Amino acid sequence: MASFQLRQFHFFKRESLDDLPEAFKQPELLLCSNGGDLIFIADSDGSIHIVNRSFIVRSFVATSEVPGTRITQMLHIHETRTLLTIEENVSIASSRPIIKLWPVDKLLRQTDVQPVTVKYQLPSSTPHPLTAVAATPSISQIALGFAGGHIVLIRGNIAKSKSTKQRTLHVAPEPVTNLHFIADDTGTSTTLFATTTAQTLAFDTSGSKSDPSILEERGCGIGCSLVSDEDELIVARDEAIYVYTTEGRGPCFAFDAPKVLLRRFRHYLLLATAAPSAMAPTMDHSRDDDDGLHLDSADSRVYSYNDATTFTILDTKNKLVAYTGVVAGGVRGVATEWGSVFVLGGHGTLDYFSEKDLLEKLDILYRQNLYPLAVKMAQNGNYDLASVAGIYKKYGDWLYSKDDFDTAMSQYMQTIGYVEPSYIIRKYLDAQRLISLASYLQELHTAGMATSDHTTLLLNCYTKLRDEERLNQFIHTQEDYQFDVDTAIHVCRQAGFYDQALYLADKFAKTGMYLKLKVEDQDDIKAALEYMHKLGDSDASVYLAEFGRRCLASLPRETTELLVEVCISGMNARAGAVDKSGGGDARRVSVAAVPMLSMRRIQHLFADQPAWLAAFLEQVIARRWQQPASTVGLSEDEENDVKSAWNTLLELYLCGVESPVVVSPRPAKKQAPKERALDLLRSSSASIDWDRAYILCASNGFTEGIAALYEQRGDVTALLELFIEHDDVRSMQSLLEKHGEEQPDLFIKALHYFARNPQLGNNERMLSECLATIEKYNLMSPLRVLQALGGSDRSGVTLGMVRGYIMRQIEASTRRIHDNEKIISSYAEKYMTHRDNMEALKTKPVVFQSTKCTSCMAPLDLPSVHFLCKHSYHQRCLGDIGDSCPKCQVENQALEDQRRRQELAAKQHEAFFNKLQTADDGFEVVASWFSKNPFAFTRLVDQ
Repeated sequence: MASFQLRQFHFFKRESLDDLPEAFKQPELLLCSNGGDLIFIADSDGSIHIVNRSFIVRSFVATSEVPGTRITQMLHIHETRTLLTIEENVSIASSRPIIKLWPVDKLLRQTDVQPVTVKYQLPSSTPHPLTAVAATPSISQIALGFAGGHIVLIRGNIAKSKSTKQRTLHVAPEPVTNLHFIADDTGTSTTLFATTTAQTLAFDTSGSKSDPSILEERGCGIGCSLVSDEDELIVARDEAIYVYTTEGRGPCFAFDAPKVLLRRFRHYLLLATAAPSAMAPTMDHSRDDDDGLHLDSADSRVYSYNDATTFTILDTKNKLVAYTGVVAGGVRGVATEWGSVFVLGGHGTLDYFSEKDLLEKLDILYRQNLYPLAVKMAQNGNYDLASVAGIYKKYGDWLYSKDDFDTAMSQYMQTIGYVEPSYIIRKYLDAQRLISLASYLQELHTAGMATSDHTTLLLNCYTKLRDEERLNQFIHTQEDYQFDVDTAIHVCRQAGFYDQALYLADKFAKTGMYLKLKVEDQDDIKAALEYMHKLGDSDASVYLAEFGRRCLASLPRETTELLVEVCISGMNARAGAVDKSGGGDARRVSVAAVPMLSMRRIQHLFADQPAWLAAFLEQVIARRWQQPASTVGLSEDEENDVKSAWNTLLELYLCGVESPVVVSPRPAKKQAPKERALDLLRSSSASIDWDRAYILCASNGFTEGIAALYEQRGDVTALLELFIEHDDVRSMQSLLEKHGEEQPDLFIKALHYFARNPQLGNNERMLSECLATIEKYNLMSPLRVLQALGGSDRSGVTLGMVRGYIMRQIEASTRRIHDNEKIISSYAEKYMTHRDNMEALKTKPVVFQSTKCTSCMAPLDLPSVHFLCKHSYHQRCLGDIGDSCPKCQVENQALEDQRRRQELAAKQHEAFFNKLQTADDGFEVVASWFSKNPFAFTRLVDQ
């Protein structure tokens, strides 16, 4: 017996079936075949027994009644459910083999079934035994192999024994041992594999060509070949098992033993090997267990028979022996049906082999620590990936317990996605195992199963190992970056690997982190500014607001230029959006969508750089808001920015800050900051907040600026007071000349000032001008003028200075007195006349002497009506007029209305006091009030 080099296991359970039908107990069972859920057994009497799953046997006689006739070959054709038998008379050497085709379905239903006998001619005059037979699934071709080396092909409608043709394909010098048909996927090409004792051949039987293809100059024994599901020829020789295709020999499977039978079951090969008496130990079945094959010890080997055959089940996928055992009396037949293997022994035994389930197999391998084989078997057994990962985990744990950490990690890597990573990571946190941990974490990232914590741990491993090469490889060679980039950048930055952090930040557009590395860690302000210059306005605005102060501290000029460009670009974009939207609500919506760096939010960046803040504001104003039309139609935010820019620039000028950048167009001469501030205040395009500008100018003592503000607002009175406060006589004169005609009240304040300041050189001339204007417009009463001129101790006005004014006022007053006296006399005369008339009406009779009607001018006749006004009327002429004279009614009504107005005005006390407070001459108001006799309408209230 050959020494097996493969691992041996008992992955099949062997049972002997005792209660067999009588057909199995016959002394000689010669052949066994299976198919179609049936097992076929032929005995030495020429009978065939059909066994179903329930071991119910149906038998029939398949040979003639001639003595010595028996079945020598039997083949079940699955596709057509046909049983092919070869009948020969073994007692006559020159007998001709008879080929019969039996319909299986009829055999199961009927008892007197007549087979179809295949007609053919013997290939030679010398008869030879039929050693091999094969048929195509449709039974359109049958191949016969003889011991004399002839291979005969029969073609045609063989099932109906019509139109058959026969030809000899090949004549070999040695006996034919096996024949097998295969067909291509289309069924148009058919190949016949043939083996002799010395050759392995292939024939194309679909055409007329009969030249064989010699696959190898070696053959095999009868029953030692078969065709696999992949249409490959498998040949069992003593030293190995070989695989052939139509192109030639393929792989082989070493298994050294004299083979007498080859069958297959699923992916297993079933082998019967000869066991000579000198090498045939008896198997102790009582000691068979799951761990493998147990033989008796060398001292107790007992050989019970000489014709023993070893039955072996080979697992070609996993390269192991799944079962091996001895069959007493030799193997007469093997049937693979109903999911099991049935072995027919020479002594009428029937052994039943059932495959153990995969869990039992794996358990056997676990106990022997054969984890690689367990993995392979699970994969070939279509185990789910999670279960296979569990085997890798067991293998890794076993290796880890043996301190083989690196090999264990290679197994743990196979569990990624199925075993919790923390289980493995905890085992490798020791500093001496960081290399293996890094390998595992990198595989975890490749599989896309890593979290930010895993990324942190992996990068920490690289940084602790100072393995910059692997760190660069991890970062630079990733096609699909399966890790958290933010975490990776943070770890690299923390460990001082700035180049790697910058690479990741740049590749993944982590702009904020990139700029932090450049500005805060590498202090490379120039590169940071260049990077921000490439960004869009929106992004650049964000990062300039964040890093602008650091950049200004190092490169103020370059940073200021970038800030100006971003601001101007954003403003232009917003202006373009306004133009396209057409104004209204649509303007606000579109403008909101355009990003802009708000100037109010970036001025704090220049906290330590006031000169560059001035330069920034000057450039933005010059390029964007210098013209008045450029500030029309701005959004609310930009309007606020405009005001903020102008106000801040004014404040910088007032504080003496001078810009280091000259904004074109260049001025004719260099201006001081306060000169620039004055120009700013006088500019019509400057949007300056008046109140804030006033406070700034006042707090900095900038009188010219305050004057410019008053002048801009048109507040001439306040401007005059400012000049008076600062004794600016020249400016006062200019102001009075310019605005005196429009606002003569200015001369009143000027009069008071010049009266208090006699030391002024042109004081007398200015006093004369003031008095002339006051006199012209009657702005003050003479009394108040005299009080203003001499009412102060500081007054230096002499009588000579105002002599003309006084004389003119005395003359004017004299004329007014004379005129008033005339008016009073006329009023007195009228009063006396009216009083006498009223008294006469009360005390004397009235004589009416009118003879005509005042209305119609006709002579009066009765009835007539006479009024006290001496007007008479016909009664018919009056009609419904009433008791009032029609001719005097208008005048009387006017007097009545005047009386009512006086009565109403007498009750309006608040109006009287308001007029009294605002009038220059209060006495005149009181006199006028009394002239209207307000107390005449007073009524006593009965208490």
